[in-house]
Amino acid sequence: MLKVDHAGDAAIRDVYASIPDTADEIVSDPDLSVEFCHQVNELLPSSMHYSIADLNHRLLNLRRRGEDKGGLVRKHRRFGGRGSKPR
Repeated sequence: MLKVDHAGDAAIRDVYASIPDTADEIVSDPDLSVEFCHQVNELLPSSMHYSIADLNHRLLNLRRRGEDKGGLVRKHRRFGGRGSKPR
């Protein structure tokens, strides 16, 4: 099967692999979203820059896809789950 890759996916995967935050943490924290978007856009030509909303959408799509299908590396949350406080 032919693998279709969005042009910015490699930049997203590279930046994501270099930071400790999960995709859900990035999307839910406005400060992390801005920083992540800035880092990804630094790797791309200006004609390919993502908006924060578009990048968050793409980030979640890549997370859902899974690493074996060209998506993101699985990261584990740093806390116990819903309603739990960070360790």
